[in-house]
Amino acid sequence: MKTSKPNLTVQFPAALLWLALGSWGYALTQTVQSPSAVNLSDPKVIAAGSTIFAGSCSVGYCHGKEGRAGRGPRLRGKAWDQEYLFNVILEGIPNSSMPAWKNKLSEKEIREVVAYIMNLSQLTSDSAKPSAPTATTASSEETSIGTESKRASQLQKPTFDPASSEITAIVGDPEKGKALFFDPNNDFNCGMCHKVQGVGNGVGPDLSTAKEKAARELFKDIVLPSAVISAEQQLLRIRTKSGEQIEALKVAENDVEIQLYDVGSLPPVLRTIPKAQIEKRQVADRSAMPGKYSEIYTLKQLLDIIAFLKSGDSPGSTRVSMKDLF
Repeated sequence: MKTSKPNLTVQFPAALLWLALGSWGYALTQTVQSPSAVNLSDPKVIAAGSTIFAGSCSVGYCHGKEGRAGRGPRLRGKAWDQEYLFNVILEGIPNSSMPAWKNKLSEKEIREVVAYIMNLSQLTSDSAKPSAPTATTASSEETSIGTESKRASQLQKPTFDPASSEITAIVGDPEKGKALFFDPNNDFNCGMCHKVQGVGNGVGPDLSTAKEKAARELFKDIVLPSAVISAEQQLLRIRTKSGEQIEALKVAENDVEIQLYDVGSLPPVLRTIPKAQIEKRQVADRSAMPGKYSEIYTLKQLLDIIAFLKSGDSPGSTRVSMKDLF
């Protein structure tokens, strides 16, 4: 990994509401107290914020519908600090495309927008629909290593004969696997973070050499990503002094700043954060890779993806059957 001083240029399209990149070296200098009368969990307040967001923020040159990505970053699926959001919307961000809304919206209206964005944080998929706030449970992405180890032990005790003709007849299709790997309609497609033969994004490890691994190991890497975490791919949890919570992979670091991929939104955003703005930094006990691929894909689709990874430069040259996974 290169350790030279990172380029400070923002490597993501500029847009009106740069909320997802709000702590990019810009400290807000003014703080406004929240109106105590506004209940951010009130469905009526959230609904009002949705209406304002649709008319002011969800436009063609800014954020997409219901907080999806447009020309600006997507807002759903991220943990937000409500005071940070309020101040960013109110005052804007200097030297950016994010203007101050204090002369366009009342403080109550800004609070309503904050309530709506906070509600969007529950949505990790672009296909999910916003709803009234409900009690949340731990997501599959927060699966502990202990739980995944238990699942791994279950995989090691198949209840069927892997050498049976029914199992050996199920073979992965590299072309279908490639289509799944780079599927633009899937928020969590593998190519969002990985490259294969120069195609894709370099957020995570380059998988061009994955063909050298056993199919069983690739299967485990996909469905149990936190079972083994390399030192180079440790997930960092960072809290800035402005209150923003960030989960990211480090790209480079020097005495002054750290460059990282913010994996809290998709696609991951390359950011540079001055160390003076960091209040807390720690290593997470899970992988940055989502732990939900056993839910997103069928077993046959996982086999297709593994067949694609194993094929390398010669699709069809390697036969991967279901028995190779168990």
